[in-house]
Amino acid sequence: MSEKEGYKKEVQFFFLTLGIGSLLSWNTILTELDYFFYHMKNNNPANIFSNINFAINLTLQLILLSTKKMFSYRTLFFAGLIFYISAMIALGIFPIILDEHKGFLVSCIFVFINGFGNAILQSSMFALVSFFPIENTIAVGTGQGISGILMNLIRYFILFFSSSISTDRAANIFFGISTLILLFVLYQVCKIYSNPYFTLKLKNIGELQGEKEEKEKLLEEEEGGQELKNLDENQEGNKEEDNKENKGLLFLICKILDMNFMIFLCYAITIGLYPGACLKPDFFNISSGYHVNTIIFIYNASDTLGRQLVSYIKKPTKKLLYLISFLRIIFLVLIPGIPYLKAKLAFDMSILTCLSVSLMALTNGVANNLCFALAPEQVEGDLKAKAGSSISFFLAVGLFAGSLVGNVLEIITSK
Repeated sequence: MSEKEGYKKEVQFFFLTLGIGSLLSWNTILTELDYFFYHMKNNNPANIFSNINFAINLTLQLILLSTKKMFSYRTLFFAGLIFYISAMIALGIFPIILDEHKGFLVSCIFVFINGFGNAILQSSMFALVSFFPIENTIAVGTGQGISGILMNLIRYFILFFSSSISTDRAANIFFGISTLILLFVLYQVCKIYSNPYFTLKLKNIGELQGEKEEKEKLLEEEEGGQELKNLDENQEGNKEEDNKENKGLLFLICKILDMNFMIFLCYAITIGLYPGACLKPDFFNISSGYHVNTIIFIYNASDTLGRQLVSYIKKPTKKLLYLISFLRIIFLVLIPGIPYLKAKLAFDMSILTCLSVSLMALTNGVANNLCFALAPEQVEGDLKAKAGSSISFFLAVGLFAGSLVGNVLEIITSK
């Protein structure tokens, strides 16, 4: 491997770890719901935590999308990760040392803080990666999928030894491991700024100032003016066109409306139907703790595979995105019918549940990465960053809308 390729691989690994970190704290909260239910029996942490996290996430992302970037990407990454780390430490301690009412209120505050960090990190992450080759966007998406798998595997390991340790001690260990992983991601943010390929990209988009170092100049020459100079050429060659077409946020949203709608629909339907439909029925007749994590693990594993499959698509197109989105809706709507088939036929539907969840998650992963990969290609210059942030915002809107729909369906079905 040449030195240039080594720098590129390091950047790709950075975006992979950043993708893992971007969803790690929320996956930790989601995977450790038994711990919150144990300490908050008279509340509904699953629904309330989701609504708090998603509400602040989409609100702040809209603000970030609507305003000019005031801080560097490094500062935004640092801020998001610090919010994450503080939330993980607090949520692993305060529900244990406080009574149920105070513990619940304090936990809600730190879930809010987690959502705040989630908005900052995701919006800035998808904005920055839009300026890099598509394999880095795929790396981010794959990292987000790995995040869920990783926390589920750790949770399995802790559950296996739960007979010898208390629920609270298991939670301490779980949130502690999550904190350590986030600290590693923070270290990667510091380390990547010594990578000449990464810093050259930042200088090309005006993120960093100063003269290019010798290694950066060499990299620019080796690229033959094709990849690393594209941004400068776009900014100069298309300056008049950008000024004519750039009508602001409304223009951008309309320009990539189809992809914004696809990512919204993707997550709104998933969050609205998937948890209630999949987590309540028995799955392979296993205990509730393992049951929930098994469903989540199957979803995350298939979703991650789908995100990685995009790297094998030679020419991603909108038509392919439309097809995948249509297929995943079909796979998803099959899931709510499984409990009724089980009751009517008196037959174990575990295999059918597993297959439906796998196919739905697989198409979800492909659709997710296609949206983030295609959106920045529809615009030029600085609008690329806004395009990535726009898809991230509509993803958050979809999560929040789906969460509300899921709450309503849960109330209806419980009656």
